[in-house]
Amino acid sequence: MKKILIIFILIITGSLFAIAQNPDSLIADLAKNKDVQHQVIDQSMLKSSLDQAKAQDPSGNLASSIPPFMQKIDSIEVVTLDSETSEARDILLNGLDTLTDNDEYTTLVKVRDGDDNVLIIAKKEKDVVSKVYIFVVDESDIVAVKMNGILTQSDLEDIIKEQTKNKK
Repeated sequence: MKKILIIFILIITGSLFAIAQNPDSLIADLAKNKDVQHQVIDQSMLKSSLDQAKAQDPSGNLASSIPPFMQKIDSIEVVTLDSETSEARDILLNGLDTLTDNDEYTTLVKVRDGDDNVLIIAKKEKDVVSKVYIFVVDESDIVAVKMNGILTQSDLEDIIKEQTKNKK
């Protein structure tokens, strides 16, 4: 009976994820999970943190290593789920699989390497990118990041470089 109930819950939750056809909905649904860590960092907090980190770095190496696109970010939303259940992982991966490129959203990177999955999506508004979503799912963690700001093609390339550098 317990297995039937769990399967029923998974089907219902999976259906909700399938209905969610955009990255914002996936992040919002992920944030509802138990034991999730959810942080929203606005532009003033981000600038203050970067300035403080630069001030505490006497070598000046930190300032030169901060990617230029970070200056264009208005806010960052981060949702992490450590020691997640396989159900949450499977539901999110199914939801990510339902996302399709359209006039509004474009997939920049999609990598599946064993249990590691990385998906980077850009949201376009007219000729500019207003949001970038990064989903990283592995066997034990889920991380979803949404960055808001006005970004260029060069900024997107920098974001992709940073993400692939971190995966090596």
